Amino acid sequence: MEKFDGITLGEWLARWYRVYKEPYLSESSLNNIKMVIRLHIPDDMKQTRLDEITPYMIEDAIADVTAPRMRQYTWQVFHAAFDMAALHNIIERDPMRLVPKVKHKQKIGNSLSPLEIKEFKHKIRKHPLRDLFEFYLYTGCRRSEALTVTKYDIDTVSMTLRIRGTKSKTSDRVMPISKPLEYVINRVITSADSYLFHVTGDYVSRAFKALCPNHKLHDLRHTFATHCLQCGVSMKVLQLWLGHASFETTASIYTHVVDAFQRTEASKIAWF
Repeated sequence: MEKFDGITLGEWLARWYRVYKEPYLSESSLNNIKMVIRLHIPDDMKQTRLDEITPYMIEDAIADVTAPRMRQYTWQVFHAAFDMAALHNIIERDPMRLVPKVKHKQKIGNSLSPLEIKEFKHKIRKHPLRDLFEFYLYTGCRRSEALTVTKYDIDTVSMTLRIRGTKSKTSDRVMPISKPLEYVINRVITSADSYLFHVTGDYVSRAFKALCPNHKLHDLRHTFATHCLQCGVSMKVLQLWLGHASFETTASIYTHVVDAFQRTEASKIAWF
């Protein structure tokens, strides 16, 4: 295409982001992309013509990223941007075909044990963030998702709650309101102007860490999922409630929970 002759990597990334990503992804996903482009793609690369970028230049840029998860994000940005350029014949050959895929082994969360849950609920009885902490525990939503819930997301007729997904626009979901969650909602909805909770994510994480130094806030999400599976909720339903894009994601994280629970249940079988 004539108008792309001489386009630099930086110019292409800006267009790729604006046309192919910004209209479709959630704010948190877009922020990750912007962070990669701003911090992890060298300026001299951005000023280089797109068709002159080599696999070695990309590999060097990726190797300079120290955090494993961010290194994977950087590979994904390069891959998606060059894939789109090749698809539209802006470049003749995709250099990412020669760049090995960067893998990041996801750490399995550490859910709270029944005793830890009991102790945690006792600690937060008079804590200013009690309602928010219990909201995380009874919904399994991500940190930022809880902070975007408004009173208009609560349907008291169908007794359902809308969670606005932060991974992508397709991760928006609706889940039933359990009885414990109903108690939490009733306590906060009367004083809510629009949003149910008015705190920052960093503040919530620090407050939780002070209460549970051996856990991180995201472990409340894993605790919810673990409890659901142990109560007999199917993996497919759990996928919908957690807002995972695929069943495989849910299964890869929580299959060990089901296996362990089944072994415990099997031990109860007595033969006469």
